[in-house]
Amino acid sequence: MRITFVIITRNRPRKIRCLVDSILKTELDSFSIVLIDDSSEKKFWKNREFLKSISVPFKHFSSIQARKCFEKTLEEIKLTESEEEFLRDCVGLASPFNGYLSDFKSGLQFAPYSPARNLGINCAIKFFNPEAILFLDDDCLLLYPKKLKSHLKLLGARLDQRTIVAISGLYRDIFVHKKGREKISERIVKILRGIAFFLWKSFKTERNVRFVIMPSHMLGGTLILSCKVFANIPFDPYVARGEDHAYALDLKFFLNKKHIAIRDNSFIIGHFKEEKQKKDNVNVLRDTFRFVYMRTKTGRSFISFFTLRWLCASIVELIINPRGYRECLKELRVLLFLAPKYAKKNCNKFRSNARAWKKLISWQARK
Repeated sequence: MRITFVIITRNRPRKIRCLVDSILKTELDSFSIVLIDDSSEKKFWKNREFLKSISVPFKHFSSIQARKCFEKTLEEIKLTESEEEFLRDCVGLASPFNGYLSDFKSGLQFAPYSPARNLGINCAIKFFNPEAILFLDDDCLLLYPKKLKSHLKLLGARLDQRTIVAISGLYRDIFVHKKGREKISERIVKILRGIAFFLWKSFKTERNVRFVIMPSHMLGGTLILSCKVFANIPFDPYVARGEDHAYALDLKFFLNKKHIAIRDNSFIIGHFKEEKQKKDNVNVLRDTFRFVYMRTKTGRSFISFFTLRWLCASIVELIINPRGYRECLKELRVLLFLAPKYAKKNCNKFRSNARAWKKLISWQARK
């Protein structure tokens, strides 16, 4: 089986070295690597020199370089206007978020991961034509590299009278720093936002159960996709964060009764956990856009319960940090006005235009 590892990174050359070293221990007969690298110039070339030293076929591009390559392909294919617009969104040639965050100082950092993953798929197909793609995040490593062969063998196997075409796994956190004490106010805000509970609920499973069929959440850093999947379904460019969760839901929509996706609870990736982090308002905005969009896309409306929880969280933050009132007001504006408007405009674009991705990949394969 032709395997390509697709990794996206930014300014983490040490972790890339650690990750690739773990890949080299897998004892796979052959494989290739695609690295989508948006690091600073110095760190970009550090990664390049390291990849040259390992004698493994690789392609190393920044997102800008990969998009230029993609743009040339677009010029050669006959597409409708809506299909071309969708594909441009898929790889970040255009951003569906333009106009929604133009007055935010953090707007330039509001970059979803879906376009980078889609660029990785496109580069893998263009240069290596793989039968399977394995996505790994740059802050991860294979804890049990020699077991990877057994996970890859699940592709094409039968389970529940259906063929497995996608596999996900789980993270085991590796704490880089000692866990500091969490302030009560910070804990209250976390509980109100409910992200930790959402993740716990998504990955909760019975003891001694190895396979979860068609899980509601798959981790993008432990994701193995067969050609049948990645050649037909891109990552949703309209979801601001949690593209792996969106992908799991899209698989349920697109896969027929003959194929399934699974989570293999024995497929475990080490995840470096940075506990000492500054408050990231950009991720709060991303999550707001994400959950409002996903609720609209899946047919569940922008319910008041969700709004009320995040509204309370913003009010608590306003009380404990009055100096940050401008950020709180921005979050409220996104929650009540911008995110619902964005979701309404974009919720139908993905499923109605996904066939354009299949057309693109088919053209690449024939060429």
